[in-house]
Amino acid sequence: MDETGQYAINPQFDAVMSFSDGLAAVRQGGLWGFVDKSGRYVVNPRFDDVESFEAGLAAVKQGDRWGYVDKAGKYAINPQFDRAFSFSDGLALVTLGKADGYVDKTGRYIINPQFDSAQVFFDGLARVKLGKVYGFIDNTGSYVINPQFDDTWAFSGGLAPAKKSNAWGY
Repeated sequence: MDETGQYAINPQFDAVMSFSDGLAAVRQGGLWGFVDKSGRYVVNPRFDDVESFEAGLAAVKQGDRWGYVDKAGKYAINPQFDRAFSFSDGLALVTLGKADGYVDKTGRYIINPQFDSAQVFFDGLARVKLGKVYGFIDNTGSYVINPQFDDTWAFSGGLAPAKKSNAWGY
């Protein structure tokens, strides 16, 4: 709806995501595509799953592989990942096998898959897990905070919650 509470795009979809980078992901008939703010399909529904557009690319799943399409619906990075996420701070989190890493907009690994789990970059840092402990890396893959915590959350306002020895702090 628009800011007056009126429908800008009439109800017609099975599921929707918020607009990002000028487009919104919508599901119709079990498949995902992308519409502009007039409700016109820019990328026809053909994907099994999607992430929002960021930096001109969206992670999409066809079959059992994820890749990235541009706003014309053409593959910018061919499907090759077990899981892929939206770009953040110029990099996208991807999973290959059981390891997480990060690629640039050409699909080149900037940080090779090596983490047991990871999150997207937020405020220039990404939370990563090696073994049973968490730490934070920068966009070159260098540790800013070595893995040492039992659990953590993303930074916000210069602080991140961190758990060690069954107690949380910042």
